[in-house]
Amino acid sequence: CTHVGCPISLYEQQTHHVLCPCHQSTFDLSDGARVIFGPAGHALPQLRIGVNDEGYLEALGDFEEPVGPAFWERG
Repeated sequence: CTHVGCPISLYEQQTHHVLCPCHQSTFDLSDGARVIFGPAGHALPQLRIGVNDEGYLEALGDFEEPVGPAFWERG
């Protein structure tokens, strides 16, 4: 989570929302993982993925911004 770094672990399939269990920040995965509720100050960092020739998921690059809590990595 971009608030204090807790792992995002709760996914709501029908709404495409994920919830941080520490302080209930909620992110909308269908809209760039933007914050829709809670104390998180930024959307979740995005990692582009694809499927390789063997059918496995693979990263297509690195994260475009720091991963972790907003107040540790950003101004």
